[in-house]
Amino acid sequence: MAAEPIQPDHIILGCRDLDEGIAYAERVSGYRAAVGGSHPGRGTRNALLKLGGHCYWEILAPDPEQRELAWHKELPTLEEPLIVGWAEPRSNLQHVAEELRRKGVVFTGPVPGSRTKPNGEVLRWETVTLEDDKAGILPFYIKWAEDSPHPSSDAPGGCLFRTSRRTGHVVQTMAPGPDFHLVSQPDSPAQLTFVIAGRHGEFELKTKAIPSEAWSK
Repeated sequence: MAAEPIQPDHIILGCRDLDEGIAYAERVSGYRAAVGGSHPGRGTRNALLKLGGHCYWEILAPDPEQRELAWHKELPTLEEPLIVGWAEPRSNLQHVAEELRRKGVVFTGPVPGSRTKPNGEVLRWETVTLEDDKAGILPFYIKWAEDSPHPSSDAPGGCLFRTSRRTGHVVQTMAPGPDFHLVSQPDSPAQLTFVIAGRHGEFELKTKAIPSEAWSK
């Protein structure tokens, strides 16, 4: 099933080790990511590559300096790098929350976040996050603080975000009626693919493939 065109704020490539993730990104893109910093209280750290314009690629891994991994707990189990999430930019997160609430979607936020760069500069933002993003196929929503620079402004590299493709179908709203139940369709996988142009040509980054879903009586 085709989806609406995506223009992400950033995409998140999850990996079990940051050095491994940086090496993988360099192999497929031809550019070496710069270490971004840690996410206090979340147990993760990252490295960044530019994707052109107001867009970047975040390589996310557990932070060995933090005791608990509270965000993307699947990272240590990943056998290969996978897209584990992506952010859609929004100017008003309260409106996003109201829209999701009307649809019966369970979410958290707006919640503030921050990260300190190696040079001591602090980035700040707010997010609205779905309780179930379907293995990263569905976005979370982000608004950067007015006094915070966007990470793409000084991220290295010359990659460009080209397009995205989505196959299958995932349920995003509550049941349309009391007699409906959710059915899984394992023969029709749902997956999101991002197409990126790098130094060596185009390459793809994908989410985990999961069974499609549908409401049925």
